[in-house]
Amino acid sequence: MTKIYMMTITKENDEQDYEQKMKEKIFEKKSDLKEYLNKEGYLKESKNQYVKITEDSISVAEIQKIKIK
Repeated sequence: MTKIYMMTITKENDEQDYEQKMKEKIFEKKSDLKEYLNKEGYLKESKNQYVKITEDSISVAEIQKIKIK
């Protein structure tokens, strides 16, 4: 059985009208995923959710572990 990690990034404005931009990335190793999140400046918010706050927007990365037979 193989595991992959899928990350979905949603980007929102600080204002009430949300601008959502979806971006998906797939990682074969959890260490590669963690390295990417650290490099991009994401902070852990909960078990499978990371947040990056900039002056312009808030980006939320949600992580899903997928098992493939």
